Amino acid sequence: MSVPRKPTVLITNDDGPLGDESPFIEQFIGVLQRKLGWNIRVCIPTAQRSWIAKAFLVSEPVTLKEFAPSSDIIAEKGCWYMASGTPASCVNIALNHLFPDIDLVVRSNVANTCAMASGTLGAAMEAAIDGRRAVALSFAFYNGDISADKAENACHVACSIISKLWTSDAWSQSHASVFNINVPLILEPDPPVMITKMGQSRFGSLYHRLDNGANGSMHPATGLHIKDHKVDEKSLTPSQKQLRVAVDDANPETGEDPGAQVDGSDGATYVFSASVKVNSSLEEGTDAWAVHRRAVSVTPLQPALHSLGNADQAALWVQLGFQPLP
Repeated sequence: MSVPRKPTVLITNDDGPLGDESPFIEQFIGVLQRKLGWNIRVCIPTAQRSWIAKAFLVSEPVTLKEFAPSSDIIAEKGCWYMASGTPASCVNIALNHLFPDIDLVVRSNVANTCAMASGTLGAAMEAAIDGRRAVALSFAFYNGDISADKAENACHVACSIISKLWTSDAWSQSHASVFNINVPLILEPDPPVMITKMGQSRFGSLYHRLDNGANGSMHPATGLHIKDHKVDEKSLTPSQKQLRVAVDDANPETGEDPGAQVDGSDGATYVFSASVKVNSSLEEGTDAWAVHRRAVSVTPLQPALHSLGNADQAALWVQLGFQPLP
C-alpha cells in the first residue's frame, strides 16, 4: 500500500466526549491540522470507556450521533461522530461504514500504563486487525500537572513523531502494525525519543466494596469517595478526572498495595475504583522507564498474542507427554 502525501486520519479515544475527561483530543487535532494539514475524521465513544481493552458490547446496538468541535477546529460536515459503543467498535464502524478511505488511525489519550486493559491500545489493535496503520498515543503527566503550555508542547512533539513515522512508512519497514507512543507533558521542545518495549503492569483489586447504605465512604488506597453506590465524580481531583493511572514523579515505585481483603458475601456491591497509581515495571528499556526519564517512548507492536513457542520448553512438553512442534 503506497503512502499518500497527506493522509486521511481517524482520531478516536476511550475517554469519551470532549471535556474534562478528554482534555487533549481537540488540542491535539488542532495542532495536527495547523502543523501537518492532514485530513481529519473523528469517531469517539459517547461515554467514558477506559479500562475496556478491545471489547465489543455485542448485545448492545451502537448508535451514531454527529457533533461539532469548537470553533478553533476545522471540521467538515459528516466527519465528526460519537458512537454509543467501545473504542474498538468506534474504530470498526468508522473504518467499515463511515470512512473507508482512512490511511492512519490515531488513538489519543492521557497517560496509559495498563496496556492489557487499555482502550487506547484496544482501538489501535482493532485498526491493525482491519489492515490499517495505527498509533496509540498517550500523554504522560507528572504530579497532576496538565498545564496548557505543556500540553501544547506535547501535542507538537507527538505530531512531529507521527509525521516522521508516516513519511518513512515505518510500519512497513519495521513490520509493526501499531506504534504505542507515550509523550511526557514537559516544556522541552525536543525531548529524547526512545524505542522501548512494553513495561509489565501489575495491580491488585480494582474494586471497592460498598458498605450497606454507605455514603461518603472512601477507598483506603485510592482515596476515591463513594456516594450513592457510585464514585462521587464531583469529589475527584483534576488528575483523577483525567486518568485513573498517572505518572508519579516523586515516587516511581508507586504506592503501597493494601493486599487482598476477604469481604465477599451474598448481595455485596463493588464499584470500580482503580488507584491513580499502578505498579508498572521500571525495567530499563521499557516504556514506563523512558517516561520516568522524561523521554518519549515509542514501542512497535503487532496485534497478536506472543507464543512462547517450542525451543526452550521442549523437554517440559515431552515430560508431560505432549508432542512438541517440529
